[in-house]
Amino acid sequence: MSKFKQQFKPKPRTYNSKRQELEVEPMLLFILAAAIFVITYAVIGLLPPLRQSYIGVLLFERGFIQAITISFAAVVVAFTILKFLLLRREYTALNKIWIADHIPLDQPQSHEVDYFQQRLIKDGNLVAVRCGRVIKAYIKSGDRTTANEFALDDSAFYVTGSEASYSIPKIFGWAIPLLGFIGTVVGISGAVSGFTSFMQNSTDVEQIKEGVGQVTSNLAVAFDTTLLSLFLSVLVMIPLVLIERYETKLLLGIDMFINDKLLPRLKKSDQELDSNSINHSVEAAIKEYFPNPQDLVAPAQSYAEQAARTLSTGFIAEVSKVQDVSSQIINQVAEIRQQAQGDRQQFLDFFARQQQINHELVQQITTIVDEIRNKNLAVAQNLNTQTQGISNQLEKAAKIIENRVASLESTTQKLTDFHLSQSGLEHSFAQGEKTAQLEEVLKGVKDNLSQLQPLLKQLNKPRRITLVEQDNGRLEFE
Repeated sequence: MSKFKQQFKPKPRTYNSKRQELEVEPMLLFILAAAIFVITYAVIGLLPPLRQSYIGVLLFERGFIQAITISFAAVVVAFTILKFLLLRREYTALNKIWIADHIPLDQPQSHEVDYFQQRLIKDGNLVAVRCGRVIKAYIKSGDRTTANEFALDDSAFYVTGSEASYSIPKIFGWAIPLLGFIGTVVGISGAVSGFTSFMQNSTDVEQIKEGVGQVTSNLAVAFDTTLLSLFLSVLVMIPLVLIERYETKLLLGIDMFINDKLLPRLKKSDQELDSNSINHSVEAAIKEYFPNPQDLVAPAQSYAEQAARTLSTGFIAEVSKVQDVSSQIINQVAEIRQQAQGDRQQFLDFFARQQQINHELVQQITTIVDEIRNKNLAVAQNLNTQTQGISNQLEKAAKIIENRVASLESTTQKLTDFHLSQSGLEHSFAQGEKTAQLEEVLKGVKDNLSQLQPLLKQLNKPRRITLVEQDNGRLEFE
């Protein structure tokens, strides 16, 4: 496992990485996904117990949709593994980083702060790079408020980039169930077409068996593709969601480190002004640029008297004009009121007509929705009827096959009995031939015995035998 982590350990990004420290390399992602895909099929295909099991049948005998599903799942699994290794490295860096107390962060122009900022940037880890960016903004502005605003913007960029980085694996995760539904449609389509050809060529028993096997295999493709896709979608999406939450906690931990450990040590800028100095400056400006109020009293009094006389004269003239204008305005207001009442009545009539039109449209939409619902119900009932018909036809075909198999078995038994009877008859014929030959022998023996019977009777009579010795020494019987 350690070798695997060393092999796939992400390389540290530099400061010019455009905030992509937590993104996975696309080339490495697809290489690992291809390796997972090849290893999965190789292990299941080369091991006989797995190849002959249900898993082997599910991957190798259920069409090309299964391979596409496995490849999509391999991409999501590879992304999850690489993301976990990357986040684990960043968590380790977050737990190890610390800011020494002797670094004078309250002096933004010091050499030690600049050196510390460069060292953080070269470290390559996310927390170090983000701290380096904040310190760089602090060095340029010399103000903690500016550095704080930069830290907030930087955090928002990373949150947005984190959400965007999960778009591709989520697309693959959402596509896996859709592939299952596509496989279901393909399998059912093949089953229906196979059943049609099976019903057209149902005269021969072998063709019936082959057609039923094709229909059942296509139905197996339909259900097995859905099973695999739903199982894999659940299997890969749960770790992906956990990894996304893991990354969110990492970004939150980095933000807390910057806000708690770094920003409080930065110095605020000296831009606050003294209120007393401001008051003195304002008073001096008033004394310098404005005249004395006592010098302005007499001219102001004469100007006010003249203005009052002029105002009274002009007021009387203007009041008469105002009365004329007010009478005209009253007349115009009366006309406007009448027009407004007419417009209001027209608006009420238009609103009533519009309500009636809307009510009619709602009724039409309701009628159309009811028609669509009834058509959908009719289509569903028709589909159920066709499915039931197909099931009944399959049951009838199975019964026909069973009857024909039973008739074939009875015919085979009769042929066996016939062969046994034939062999028995042949044996009987052979025994008959042997019996006939024996009878002929017995007849011959009987004839010979009948011929020997007189001689035996004669030999059975009593006899006298005389022994005579000849001159030559020989003995003769008489």
